[in-house]
Amino acid sequence: MSDIYAKLAGMMGAGSASRPIAPGGWLFGDVLEAGQGELRIACGGLSLGQTELHVSADLSYTWTLDEGQANFLRAGDRVLVLVSSDMQDYYVLQKAVFT
Repeated sequence: MSDIYAKLAGMMGAGSASRPIAPGGWLFGDVLEAGQGELRIACGGLSLGQTELHVSADLSYTWTLDEGQANFLRAGDRVLVLVSSDMQDYYVLQKAVFT
């Protein structure tokens, strides 16, 4: 199954994790820590925690037992993040899967 968000970001020429394409826009983030209610993502040169992120209802970082579900965020995952134009709101939309 292809990842529509990764394709969309590629078509839009999304910036790297440290360089957004414009104020706000699309960024890729790297999950540093996830699980048991903890979440930390490196994105746009920042280390963001669960209180600073808006996470899609399709993704989970609150799991306690990792049984391999595809929607679980895990350390090492790459995610697509939508950033508000004022760079204050970070929306984790989907895992970014490159095939």
